Amino acid sequence: MKPRTFAFLAVAAASLSACIIIDADESDRDNFHVVTQFGLPHLHSVSIGQGVVTVEIPGSCATKQNVEAEVDRDGRRAYEIGIDYSDHDACNEDSPGLAQLSWTYDELGIPHESTVRVINKIAR
Repeated sequence: MKPRTFAFLAVAAASLSACIIIDADESDRDNFHVVTQFGLPHLHSVSIGQGVVTVEIPGSCATKQNVEAEVDRDGRRAYEIGIDYSDHDACNEDSPGLAQLSWTYDELGIPHESTVRVINKIAR
């Protein structure tokens, strides 16, 4: 390799390795993805259709009062939903039984005809 080519590649590699961007601003989306990094409860089933999101979550004690559906916009008409227990002491993934909970798009603030995805993993 010619010395001139090697020098160019070395400078380019050094320049590219220094391009690290840290977004220190706190936003709902950042917090949402931090939560998912540490784990949301596994769901037993998810159904999305006709303006309703229905999940089957561990714990027959689960209700819409102690389980929250956090919605994050992921594009113009795309939305992600994370389902989590709001009070882990009252009800959690280790609680016996299953509960089926449903939210309408209107309750979640999602326009109809949007793409919706639940980000929790499904238990197998």
